[in-house]
This record gives sequence, C-alpha cells and structure tokens, in this order.
Amino acid sequence: MHKFKKILSLLSRRERLKVYLLFLAMLSTALVDMLSIASVMPFMAVVTNPHVIETNQYLQMIYQRFEFTSANQFLIFIGIAVLILIVSSNLLRLVSMWFNTRFIHYCKANLSRKMLQFYMMQPYQFFLTRNTSNMGKNVLEEVSRVIYSVLQPILAIVARGTITVLIFAMLVAVDPVLALMVVLILGGSYAMIFISVRRGLDTLGKRRAQANRGRFQTASEALCGIKDLKIMGREKIFLDKFASYNRELAHTESRLAVITQAPKFALEAIGFGGIVLIVVYFLFSASQTSEIIPLLALYAFAGYRLMPALQTLFTNVTTMRFNSAALDALLEDMQEKTGALDSPLLGQVERLPIIKEIVLEKVTYSYPQAADPVLHELGLRIEANTTVGFVGATGSGKTTTVDVILGLLAPQSGQLRVDGVLLDEDLMIRWQRNIGYVPQFIYLTDDTVARNIAFGVGESDLDLEAVERAARIANLHDFVTKELPHGYQTQVGERGVRLSGGQRQRIGIARALYHDPQVLILDEATSALDNVTEEQVMKDIQSLARKKTILMIAHRLSTVRDCDTIFMLDKGRLVASGSYDDLIESNEHFRQIARRVDFDGNGKGEAREKRKTGDIEATANFPRVPGEGRGFSSEPLS
Repeated sequence: MHKFKKILSLLSRRERLKVYLLFLAMLSTALVDMLSIASVMPFMAVVTNPHVIETNQYLQMIYQRFEFTSANQFLIFIGIAVLILIVSSNLLRLVSMWFNTRFIHYCKANLSRKMLQFYMMQPYQFFLTRNTSNMGKNVLEEVSRVIYSVLQPILAIVARGTITVLIFAMLVAVDPVLALMVVLILGGSYAMIFISVRRGLDTLGKRRAQANRGRFQTASEALCGIKDLKIMGREKIFLDKFASYNRELAHTESRLAVITQAPKFALEAIGFGGIVLIVVYFLFSASQTSEIIPLLALYAFAGYRLMPALQTLFTNVTTMRFNSAALDALLEDMQEKTGALDSPLLGQVERLPIIKEIVLEKVTYSYPQAADPVLHELGLRIEANTTVGFVGATGSGKTTTVDVILGLLAPQSGQLRVDGVLLDEDLMIRWQRNIGYVPQFIYLTDDTVARNIAFGVGESDLDLEAVERAARIANLHDFVTKELPHGYQTQVGERGVRLSGGQRQRIGIARALYHDPQVLILDEATSALDNVTEEQVMKDIQSLARKKTILMIAHRLSTVRDCDTIFMLDKGRLVASGSYDDLIESNEHFRQIARRVDFDGNGKGEAREKRKTGDIEATANFPRVPGEGRGFSSEPLS
C-alpha cells in the first residue's frame, strides 16, 4: 500500500482516476471468472447423475422455469450456459488486459515526458549537483522500470488477488475444511517463500540501481570523451568498468528471475500432492462417486485458475519489491520540486525592456556545498546601451556575476534590479527573454546550421532572414554560403563535430543575436577564434554599441579595451571600475598587466606575450570555482 501511494504521487489526477476504474474492471472480471468456475460443478453433477435435477432445488427451479422435457435438453442448456460464462470471462479478461496494457504504455510515455519537464523546469542551480547521465537514465529507463515493474505489478496483484480471494470464498462455501487446507498449503507456501527472500530482494534492487547508474554514467563519459580516450589509449579502462557494471546488473536480474520462478516448480509438486489428498478426502467423506466427481471437477478447474493466479501474485510482488529502488530514485529527485510539474510550459513571453540600468546591490552567492561565498556583497551598476567588460583572475567571480545577471543563479542575499524594478520569478523570465548569451563552450545539436542558430524554434516559426542577419554579424555568413555543401541546411553533426572550434563559436554568437535581444552577454565568447576572425567579430559586435547593452568577460584585454566600463573583480569583490584609460591611470595592478601584455591593436602582441610566458590565465593562483571561466592574470588582483 505504501508503494501504491508513492507511485500514485507520480501520476496525474486523470491517470489516478483511470487506475481506480481499472480496479473496478478487474473486480467485474474476477466476479465473472468465479461464476464460470462455479458453473462447472452443477454441469458435472447433471452429467454424472441426471436425477440430481429432482433433488437440487435450484436445478429443479431452472428446469421447471424453462419447461424442459428431458434431462438431455437440460444438460445441453447447462453446457451452453457454462460455455457462455467461460467465454464471457475470457473476453472480459481480454478487454481488461487491453485497457490495462494501453493505460500502462501511455502512462509510461506521460511520466517520461513529465520527468523530463520536471528536470528542464528546475533552476540552474539544481543541475550543479546533478549528473546528467543519471537524469537521462531516470527519464529513459527508470521511468519504464517504475511503470512496467512497479505500477503494472500492482495492477496485476489487484486483479489476481481479487480472483484468488473470490475463488477461495467459493471453495469455503462448498467445503470450509477443504478450502482451509488449500489456503494453508498453497497460500502458506508462497507466503513463507516470500518472507524468506524479501530482504534479499531489497538489497538486490539497490545493487541493480547502482549498477545501472554506473552503466549509464560510464557510457556517457566514454562517448563524450572519445577524442581524449583514443589519443591516450584508455578505451579498455572504460570498457572494463562498463563490463563490471554490466555483470553486476546481469547478476542481480538473474537472481530475481530465479527467485520469481523457483516456487512454481515446488508448488507443482505440492499441487499434485494436494489433488491426491483431495481425492482421499472425498473418498472418506462422500458415499457415492456421483458426488465426488462434481467436486473434483470444481477443485480441478479452480486449481487451473488458482495456481497461475498465485504464481502471478508471487512474481509481481517480488518484481515490485526488487524494482522499488527505481521508484525511490525518481521520488528522491522530485522531493526538491519547485512547482515545475504544476507550471505551464513557457511559450512566447513578453520581454522585459531595459531603458536605464542594471544594478546589483550587495549580492552574495555561494555554490552548493562550497565552504565560502564566491561573491561577497558585490555591487555594480551597468547603464543601458553601454558596453562593459569583466576582468579578473580565475575564481574572481566573473562568470558567477554574469550568471546572477542572467537569472540563472539566485543570490543568497542582495538584489538584481532592472530600471529600479526588483526581478521576481515572473519578471526574471521576461528579463531572460531579452538576453542573448554566448558561453565559452557552445552546445550544438545534430541538426542544420539554421536550426542551431534558431535554437529551440519550431520549423514553422524559423525566420531565415533573422538567421542570415545574425550570421552576418557573427562573420559566419560567407563561410556557410561558400564553403558548406548545403549552406544553412548543412548538418553540423553531434555537438558540431564537423566544424572547427571557431566555427562553432560563431554559430553560438549568431544564436545569441537571432532574437535581436537588447542585452548581449559574451562569456569569453571569442576565445576559440583566431586573431583575424576575432578582430572582425569584435568590430561587428562593437557596431551594436549604443544600440544594445553588451557585457563581456575578458580572456584577452584587447577584447575589453573599447568598453565604456571595465569591472575588475578579485575574490568575489569589485576592486576597481572605469574605462580602460581610467584604470591605466588609477590602478597600478591593471597598469602592470597592460604593460606586460604589449598591445599592438589587434591582439598579436598579447599572443606573443603568451608564447613567451605561457597562458597567464591558467596559472593564476586561485582555486577554480564551479561555473567560473578563465581569468586573465597570473597574479591575484589587489
């Protein structure tokens, strides 16, 4: 019952109603099934002793009501009635099975979608402590296991349990002593076996869940890191690891198969012995063969239905117990529910315009499970239609600051305001619709260039003119039209494997510009571009200055030199701000960095400096913070 309540919590209100309707259908089927079994006894009684029509008041009443003229006519009538009941019972079982199967498969499809929707509607912080392969496993496999190996067994238990109880009730009405013997022998045997294995089933189920999680994670890591694996020759390590999880999974599932089927063989012997005992019992309790045969026929037919029902009950109870870990895995994630399942999916949302400014007021943020905050009472102001840059060493808080502005991270204290308005949940969604974001690592789907630029837009809503406009700004249009075989309809491959890093980066920039947002945020967005392409892209982006609010995280000082304001961060605090020239004059540390990087106007001097000293960003003496991009300095900012 506890597991039934758990699984009902995963279903919609309509699906829960269907479950109860299925229960009613199963009850009706069980009643007709019992009647079909009970009808065998009077039929066999008339076959063995036609005179029973005269001695049995019920048979005599039916005989007289329909005005039969001979026992043979009556026997044919009863035979047809029995046949109709048996056929009706089987038809009802077939219809019930059809509804049951249809419900189960649709329920699986709906729950799988609901689970994916649940994950997609969670705040960004939710994903910082989750493994994506485990979430994929929950959506694609564990949902199926919960439906087919927990919910379906529950329905089968109700169906078979109802039939079993009604058959036992009928046997009790015929002969209480014998019915009690059957209950003790058959029911007791299954109960004892289940009690002896139930704790082992829980352990096996948890081991299966852990092995399956390991399989998915290992396969995901191996396939995502295939380039590194091949270069380093580490394929065997991952294959061995995957094989180990596979063996554990095979071991647990084979154990379950043996446990569920083993009682059947023992009970077949017990059942045969039971028939012998019943015959002996009848020989001593009944005086005539004509009385024994109808009862034997009843018990034989009852056993024909009862034995499979008991075996099915046992199989489903053990299967449900074994797979309950999958149900617990889904519920464990969904305990952190944020209203996502009850919220409508977001479609077209009116943008929140920016007219004056973006303000962060004393923002403090700590990543989950982190000891110290990554932002400490950070305050800054960004005027609308200006270009600002964020600079600082690795771990200084640049990317975290941008993630707060993006609305991906909610600060533990402090506020984000746009034009003086505090952004609540609804306004934050509208705010995000007015932002174009270019991360350092661009995610591309295995689709066309056009559909990757218009990411997430339906086929009928795709605006090719907007695609081309965005591609031109990103300095991508000539490459697409002149070098790709099918232009904007060229498939880029999974994660854009058929493109260079710079080409993927330019698609990411075009994607951010496709919706023509008022705010453009570039998180080291030109890091994969060569100097010439970067210079051209930066010129195109600078052409948007005074038309859009542009925020850039610097990987080279040259990319932020023309910014209206540069914010210098150190350990989550704003230590200096101003234009490039202002910081050169007022901040000694910034001045030292600028001297060390010998700018020549196009980034070549900086490239030469890196060749001499190594990547000064990568050697910064700062711990890496989750979500942070690269810094630009080899020394802590003062």
